[in-house]
Amino acid sequence: MSTENKSGSFTPAHHGLLMAWISRQICQRVGPVKGEPLIRKAIRRYGEERGSRMARRALSHGKELTMVNYLIFGEWSAPPGEVEQRLESNNHNNMRMLVERCPWHAAWMKQDLIEYGRLYCQEIDLALLRGFNPELHLDVHKTQTNDHTACDFVFHGTPLNLSTNLALLVGKKLSPGKNVVLPWEYHTGHLYKTMSDVLAAELGPTGREAAEAALAEFGAHFSAEAAQIVHTHLQTDFTSLPEKAILRLETNHGYS
Repeated sequence: MSTENKSGSFTPAHHGLLMAWISRQICQRVGPVKGEPLIRKAIRRYGEERGSRMARRALSHGKELTMVNYLIFGEWSAPPGEVEQRLESNNHNNMRMLVERCPWHAAWMKQDLIEYGRLYCQEIDLALLRGFNPELHLDVHKTQTNDHTACDFVFHGTPLNLSTNLALLVGKKLSPGKNVVLPWEYHTGHLYKTMSDVLAAELGPTGREAAEAALAEFGAHFSAEAAQIVHTHLQTDFTSLPEKAILRLETNHGYS
């Protein structure tokens, strides 16, 4: 399946391309030396908000904020075939994840946006974990967009054993399972709102104009309707668990 779905429900490509277009608009306006740290700040805020929401949902299920539950309560999934990853035992206490195929990387490569998309990969995973539980420890050794090889993550304090495998299998497939996965429309709206807010706070009208110009690119590439869906989410409170009414949109399925 292509990562670029110009009609129908959103995919990771919608999310990734909007982020990269915002980044490019900022760098074109203020230059990369000033712009890149601000983009990374916006991604940190976005990731921490998502991680905090994951923690709130885990606690609502009566679960502790462990590394295994961080993996179980991840809010996204990709269409089949768009993610290839494997788990390995790093040592008796740690688990290593290698991601060899990634829909964000594929979308940025296709549109020649790696230069801007790579900023997302420099911040997002640590920000998510920090928002979920700042006492947990993750090493991000490599990312495809920055190191031109498989993403290489080490999750500390989580041995890859029968207990961990069983917990992940049950948690992802049965309970809470797909109930924690949110639509890409929702994630893309969240990304746009948080990046817009942070960049406007840092750069004033320049930041807001850059975000709006990126959304116009998004609409030209996908559709005006898709851009309107993203814009509508400017009124959404992404710091709380979403209302069921928000989640009527179709969710893409797959393991993540």
